[in-house]
Amino acid sequence: MALYAEKGIDGVPVRTLTSHAGVNVAAIHYHFGGTEALAEALFDELSARVNKRRTLALKEITAAAGKGGTRPEVTAIVRAFVAPYVGEGAATEGQLLAQLILKHRLSPSPMTERVIKKHFDPMAKQFVAALHDAAPEIPLSLMYLRYMLMVSTVVLFLTDRGRPNRLHRLSGTKAGTTDTQYIANALVDFVVGGIRVSASS
Repeated sequence: MALYAEKGIDGVPVRTLTSHAGVNVAAIHYHFGGTEALAEALFDELSARVNKRRTLALKEITAAAGKGGTRPEVTAIVRAFVAPYVGEGAATEGQLLAQLILKHRLSPSPMTERVIKKHFDPMAKQFVAALHDAAPEIPLSLMYLRYMLMVSTVVLFLTDRGRPNRLHRLSGTKAGTTDTQYIANALVDFVVGGIRVSASS
């Protein structure tokens, strides 16, 4: 998993993969049917595990709001969504998830289509429903669009693999921080503002 996170989904040669795992090429084909099937097994497990955490966090937010007779907070919902990308374990898991989504956007394959449909589409609908409950003044159709804009913002920011990345190159030390909590807060603030703002006429 660390190799994929470091080098990208398509950037790990099979021999590097087998050497890192301590197995031979034949073992990859025997157990998984090839490197793409291995990648699918990896992303299938990772997506199921991470998105389960996200949906459980979302259910806790909506349940607490229901008990208190209030609407869920947009900020809490957005934090639950971005947590896998900027929270604990994000250096590996968050990077992998972001790369999977970016790959599906740029060069979709049957593998990425299966993983996205199985693990991300159901979760997306739950988050959109919760966001619409939190901000009912935003039409549902627009909330779906804003959800996709949230995903795009997170994924594009996290998959900048330049050394140094563009933020650091543009701003120097002014904004090129490695403080993950600072980045997480800035990301949440930006997304929440975009979700809450009234629709233009």
